[in-house]
Amino acid sequence: MRLWHITLPVALLGSFVSGCGDGELAASEVDGASRADAVLRSPGGGEPAGDSGRSEASGSPCYPFEQPGPAALRGSEKKAFAWYFPPYPVSIDNRDPSGDWYARWLSPDGGGGEYADTGGQLRDRPLFQRPPRPESLWRQLDFEVEIRQAIAMGLDGFILEMSHRKVHSDDRFNQVGKMLDAARAVDPGFRILLGPGFPKESNATPDELAETLLSYTGHPSVFRLPDGRVPIATFYPERPASSGGKPLSWWKALRSKMRARGVEIAWFPVFLSRTSRDRIPDLDAWYDEIAGYSIFDGKFVSQAASNATESENARARGLTWVARTGFQDIRVRKGDYVELKHWEPSNSRTLRTFFDHAIRGDAPWINVVTWNDYGETQTAPSQARGYAVADLIAYYTTWFKTGAAPEITRDALYYFHRKQHTNAPYDRTRQTAGAFKIAAGPAAENNVELLAFLTEPGRLIITQGSDTRVMDVTKSGMTSFIAPIVPGTTPAFELQRDGEVIVSLTSDTRIEREVVYQDMTYYAGGSLECERPE
Repeated sequence: MRLWHITLPVALLGSFVSGCGDGELAASEVDGASRADAVLRSPGGGEPAGDSGRSEASGSPCYPFEQPGPAALRGSEKKAFAWYFPPYPVSIDNRDPSGDWYARWLSPDGGGGEYADTGGQLRDRPLFQRPPRPESLWRQLDFEVEIRQAIAMGLDGFILEMSHRKVHSDDRFNQVGKMLDAARAVDPGFRILLGPGFPKESNATPDELAETLLSYTGHPSVFRLPDGRVPIATFYPERPASSGGKPLSWWKALRSKMRARGVEIAWFPVFLSRTSRDRIPDLDAWYDEIAGYSIFDGKFVSQAASNATESENARARGLTWVARTGFQDIRVRKGDYVELKHWEPSNSRTLRTFFDHAIRGDAPWINVVTWNDYGETQTAPSQARGYAVADLIAYYTTWFKTGAAPEITRDALYYFHRKQHTNAPYDRTRQTAGAFKIAAGPAAENNVELLAFLTEPGRLIITQGSDTRVMDVTKSGMTSFIAPIVPGTTPAFELQRDGEVIVSLTSDTRIEREVVYQDMTYYAGGSLECERPE
C-alpha cells in the first residue's frame, strides 16, 4: 500500500491511499485503513434491478446472450463479488466532472503541476459522470448507480474495503453505512461483504476492529453465510510483523470478542500472493482457523491455472476458495515516488483465462479485482473502456453460475487495444520520470484484439489503414481474433456473412505513432447499444 502525496480539501485529508499487489509496502502506514491494512432501470430498461424475485431471462439487448434475471443468478450456490476501493467512487467532491478530482488526476497540470513528469496520476475514470447533486445523500445515490451496474453484470455484491476504525481521517473510508443503505435501497438481494483493515501497531488489540465490525454487522445488507456467520475478508494478513502483521492468536482473539457480543464471524484472508501465503510458518494452523481464502495477485495469463489448483486444495481442506480475475494492472504514481509500471494482460485474455480456470476448477466464489481502483485495476464501466469489460464479466458470471457457456443470441463485436505501441517515442522533455516498465511476467504485447460473439459462422475483418486481416470462423460462440497494431491508424472491425456486412465497429481510440506521455492502458469498446443502468 502506498501513501499518495496529493493536496486535498480538509474533509479528505489523511490516508489518501491506493492498493498494492506486488508485496512492497509504503515507508509509512496510515491508520490501518488502506488495503495493506485498507430512476431504477434494468440493463434493458425494463423492470427495476431491485426486483430480486424476477427469475426469467432479462432479454437485455446489452449482451450477446440472454442473461438470466437476478433471482435466477442468485439461486446458484456460486457467488461473484468485486472488490470495492473507497478512494475512487463516482465522485469524490460532488463537483462538475470538468473540474473535479478525476479531471485533476488525469491532467499533467493537475495538483499544481505535480504530475507533469508522468502525464497525470491516473489514465482512466468512471464512465458515469454527472453534474453536482443537490441532495445531501449524494454519496449514497452514487453508490446506487454502481450497485445497479454491478447487478447488471451478474455480481452478488461488493467486497468493501474498510477501515478498522469507526472514524477515519480520509472521509471516503467513512461511507460504509451509506454503501449498505444504497444496497438496501436498490436491491435487498445485493450484499456487502465486509473487508476490514487491521491496526499496524505492534501492541494493538482487536478491540477497535471488533467495535467497528459490530457497528455494521446488524445491517440487513451485510453478506452472511447460510449458517448466519458474517464473513470478513482481510487483505494481506500474512505480512511480516515488522510491517504490522498479526499472529494467528490475534485473529482468534477477534473471533472470540465478536462471539462474546453475539456475532459469529468467518475469516476469509485475502493473501497477497501464493508465495507470501506459503511462507507462513504455521500455515496449517491458519487453515484450521479460516473459512476460506483468496489470493490478490493475478495479473497475467500464466497465473490463471492456480484458480483451479487452489480450488482443489481448498476443497480437500473443507475450505471455500475465492477465485480471482481482473483485466489489467497499470500504475503511474503512488506517494512521493514514481512507479510507472504495468503487467501484460494480453488484451482480454487474462480476464477470460482466470474465469476459465475458475469454472474448470469448480470454484465456489470469485472476486473481480478490482471494481474501481483506478490507480491500478479497475473493471467497472469506465471512460477508457466503456462497457466492454463489464459486458465480458456479465458473460462469464452467467457461465460461472449456471455451469454452461451462454448461447449467443445476438452478434456482437468488442475490441481491446492500446493507443500506442509500447515502444512508441514519447516526449522525454515532458515525461521526465522515465519510461513505463513491465514489473513481472511476460513481455509487453502490441496487438489489437477483436472479440466476437457469433450466432453462426462468419468472417471477421480487422482493418488498420491499408492493413487488412481476415479470419473465417466456422462455428457460433466466442472467438478472439488478434492482429499486430498498426500505428497511425484507427482500427475498424467487421462481421460479414456471404459478403454482407452484418456488424461494423470502429474503435474510439486511434493508435498514435508517437505520444507526449506514455499510456499503457488497454482501451476497449463494443457494438451493442442499449439503455444502461444509471
